[in-house]
Amino acid sequence: MKWQWRLLAYITIVFNFLLFFSYLSYLADPIKSIWLSFLSLIYPILFLINIILFLIWFFKKKLFFLTTLLFLICGMYHHSRFIQLNPKISHDISFQSKLKVMSFNVRLFDLYNWSHNEETKSKIISFIKNENPDILCFQEYYYDSNNDFVTRDLILKELGLEYYHESFTNETLKNAHFGLATFSKYPIIGENNIEFENDQSNHCIWSDIVFNTDTLRIFNTHLGSIRFNHSDYNIIGGKGSPLWPHQKIPKQDIINRLKIGFIKRSQQLKELLPIIDKSPFKKIICCDLNDTPISYAYNQFNNNYKDAFTISGLGIGGTYIGKVPFLRIDYIWHDKNFESMNFKTHPFEFSDHRAISVDILF
Repeated sequence: MKWQWRLLAYITIVFNFLLFFSYLSYLADPIKSIWLSFLSLIYPILFLINIILFLIWFFKKKLFFLTTLLFLICGMYHHSRFIQLNPKISHDISFQSKLKVMSFNVRLFDLYNWSHNEETKSKIISFIKNENPDILCFQEYYYDSNNDFVTRDLILKELGLEYYHESFTNETLKNAHFGLATFSKYPIIGENNIEFENDQSNHCIWSDIVFNTDTLRIFNTHLGSIRFNHSDYNIIGGKGSPLWPHQKIPKQDIINRLKIGFIKRSQQLKELLPIIDKSPFKKIICCDLNDTPISYAYNQFNNNYKDAFTISGLGIGGTYIGKVPFLRIDYIWHDKNFESMNFKTHPFEFSDHRAISVDILF
């Protein structure tokens, strides 16, 4: 074997084991083992590299392809949480009714004029109106009580969502409000807010909604914000808060911010999950998790609830719009005794997240 093939063999072994260890990250609490959390984040890249290595060895008819194939097969559980090829579309009359749920991180409706905010806001409203969800959960929601940038009133008027529950973690002197909001076509008879000890900007709200003869508890949460700065976004893609003329360009700090985010989410889940699990009603969870389907945070939800994408998604479910491919960080989970169909990751780029929706069947 020539030295080039020997080098490729060593490279293959390294990436085989990196992929394997990334599989283990969903079991490792970041508080105890942070390095596995970083591997979980680059899993899509490791997966693609191993696919390429497999194809090279296979077409060269070298038996070395078998080891790469083995490592790829070992990860089928994780692969199915990034890629789905078996969509389920409901036409079954045995289900008497369905509830369409949408979750969308709208990045403040483009408040800071990243892409002409009034135009973006109108496109978001038109898109949602066309999809016609029964329940709509917003993360990074913005409301201006001075009506300088109308959101709530426009949603109530245009979308036919009569009931709403808002919760704000930041309110400025100009009556600008930032937080979470859940809108519904059906009555909201109870609501509450859950604050986290380690970050007042991240929180969760739940809304009890009466649908037919059932009461459902809808959880809407935004976990473990990483708060990349302007220089970080130049590397990973996406857009954060604008850099104003009087501000200096900050130092790039991706690794440290990711580390803080991993640990933060682990701590928040220890507060949140017991509350969700104790709910007296059937549960649907809309979440901007800021973490991938191979992460410890994802696994904590997935132990007890169904990820709607894995039930009826189609294709690659990436929801974050940036330079890193295939990052799925937005989710809709539901009780295991529910059925769900028609999961969609919507292609439109009105935010730095894509909207997701699913039909919950009754």
